[in-house]
Amino acid sequence: MTYRGLLSGNADFRRLWTGQVVSEVGDWLNNIAVLALAIQLAGAGRVGLAVATYAIARHLPLFLFGPLAGVVVDRVSRRRVMIAADLARAGLALGFMLANRSASLALIYVVGASLFSVSAFFNAAKRASIPNLVGGTEELLAANSLSASTTAATIAVGSALGGVVATALGRDTVFVLNALTFLASAEMIRRIRAATGRRGEGEMGRLEDGERGSLSGLAAVKHRPVTQSPSLPLFLSALRRVAADFREGLRYVRRDRVLAAVFVVGGGWGLGNGAARALYSLFGASLGEQAAGRWGASVRAVAERPTDFGISVLFVAMGLGGVLGAPLARRFNRGAVEGLGARMGRSLTLDGCGLLLFSLTPNLFGAAALLVAREMNFAIWWTAQQTLLMRRTEDAFAGRVFASYETLTTLTMVGSILVSGAAADRLGMRAVAAGGGTVIMISGLLWFALRRRRGETG
Repeated sequence: MTYRGLLSGNADFRRLWTGQVVSEVGDWLNNIAVLALAIQLAGAGRVGLAVATYAIARHLPLFLFGPLAGVVVDRVSRRRVMIAADLARAGLALGFMLANRSASLALIYVVGASLFSVSAFFNAAKRASIPNLVGGTEELLAANSLSASTTAATIAVGSALGGVVATALGRDTVFVLNALTFLASAEMIRRIRAATGRRGEGEMGRLEDGERGSLSGLAAVKHRPVTQSPSLPLFLSALRRVAADFREGLRYVRRDRVLAAVFVVGGGWGLGNGAARALYSLFGASLGEQAAGRWGASVRAVAERPTDFGISVLFVAMGLGGVLGAPLARRFNRGAVEGLGARMGRSLTLDGCGLLLFSLTPNLFGAAALLVAREMNFAIWWTAQQTLLMRRTEDAFAGRVFASYETLTTLTMVGSILVSGAAADRLGMRAVAAGGGTVIMISGLLWFALRRRRGETG
C-alpha cells in the first residue's frame, strides 16, 4: 500500500491527514517563536530553566489530562472531540500574542500548558480513530508510517519557516497563523463521513462483574450506566466514573502480556528521551554560539542570532530525519505482525545508541547529522510500537489504551526533564544526554528479556 494509494483511495483518512499537516506546521512554526521569546524574556543565567519549564508546560498536561481524554473519546463522538479541541486550540494560540505584548514569561507557560491540555483530547481521539478509517495491517502500517513522516516533515518545514516568518513579519504574525491552522484542521475533520468508532458514536460499554475474569470477557462490552449517589456533587460522581473506566483500561493492558511489555519499555524510553527533550535546545544554543564564534561576521544572520540559528538547525535535522526514516519504517516493518516486536526492540536499542553518540559530538553540524540518523531510526521504532498497540487492542478500549500509554511516557519524560535540567547544571549537558541514551539502550534490551520470559516469539 503506497501513500498515494492510501490517500487517493480513502477520502476520510485523507481529510484527517490534511488536518494534521496544517495544524502541525503551525505548531512547529509557533514553537520556534515561543522558544525564542522565552529565551529573550528569561535573560542571562536563567535560559536553561526557562526552556525546561516551557518543555514541562508542554508535556505535563498530557499526563494530567491523558486519562480523562481516553475515557471521553471512548464515550462520545471522536470526530466531535477533535473538532472541539481544534476550535479551543485556535483561541488559546492567540494567547501567545498577549504574552509577547506584556513580556510575561509566566503567561507563556500558562498558555502553553492550556494548549497542550486540549491537545491531549485531540491526540487520543485521532489515534483511536485511525484503525476505524483504514482496513488491514498493510493499510494500518502505511497510515502510521505516513503519520510519522508527516510529523517529521512538519517539524522541518515549520521550524525552518518559524524563524523566517518571525524575522520578516514579527512573532504576532506567527501566532495568528498558528491559530488559523487549527481552524483549517477543524474544517477538514468536519468533512469526515465514516464512523470513527466501530460501536457507533457515543456508545461505550462497561464490563459485567462476571466478565472481568478473562480477556475474552473484556471484548463483550455492554452499556450500563453508573449509579450516581445523590449525596455527592455531580463533578465528584463524574470523576469516580472516569477513574473507574481508566482503571478498567489499565486492567485490560495488564491482561495482555505484549501490551504490558510495551508499556514497561515505553516508560524507560520516556525516561531517557526526557533528557534529550530538555537538552536539545541547550545543545543548539551552545553549538550555535560556537559556530558564530568560528565564523565571526562572515555569516551575518548567525552572528546576530546564534542561539536561534543553532536551535533551528537541530529542529530541522529532527524533521529531516523523520522524513527520511518513514520509508525505512515501512520497509522494515512490512510483513507479519508477529515480527513487529523484534524490530521494535532493535530500533529502540539503536535509538539509545544514537543519543549517546549525539552527546559526544563537538560541533553543530555533526550533532545535526547524528540527530538525522537517530530520527530515521526512531521512525522505525515508533511505527512498529504504534501498529503493535493498535493490532493488539480491542476497539472498546482503544482510547484508554493510547491515552494511558501517552500518559505513562509523558509522566516519565516530565520527571526526566526536571531531573535532567538540575543535573545538567552540576554535571554538564553532555553527561546527562549520555545517561539518557544509556537508559534507552537498557529499555531496548529489556524488551527482549520480557518477550523471552513470557514466551513471546514475535
